[in-house]
Amino acid sequence: MPKEHKFGTMRKYRRVLFLSIVTFGIYYIIYQYWLFQDFEEHHEKAFETEPRAYPLITNPTTMLIFLFIFPFYPIYIKYTLLYDHIRTSCIQSPENCSIGIKAVLTFVILGACTFGIAPIVTESRWQRAFNEHILDHEHQQENIPERR
Repeated sequence: MPKEHKFGTMRKYRRVLFLSIVTFGIYYIIYQYWLFQDFEEHHEKAFETEPRAYPLITNPTTMLIFLFIFPFYPIYIKYTLLYDHIRTSCIQSPENCSIGIKAVLTFVILGACTFGIAPIVTESRWQRAFNEHILDHEHQQENIPERR
């Protein structure tokens, strides 16, 4: 189950992978929709602590529609938004994901060559980077002394 935190929702990619295989990819489509909702949730919850960070705002429904029409566009947007957000955030996260075009090329070129293993690894790294960023928010909040 997803784990709710003060600055967003953390998900486990192994569970997503397993459920996607069992449901023949339907769960993965739903997962993509949830990720774009997670972006908006993180933006709303963390805007106060990182107002200069690249915003994670996009319409989840639009991205879901694009997933069916042109599936590489939501992948590009998802990776680009997170990459730019972590890069410009004042919250220092040691791990970041691939930039959008690099992720799309991994999906297109290496996906076919590795029978889908390269995209799975890339997606796993993306989820880990997002989870780490959410945790880094919480760790920074714990280290800030309270004002009196």
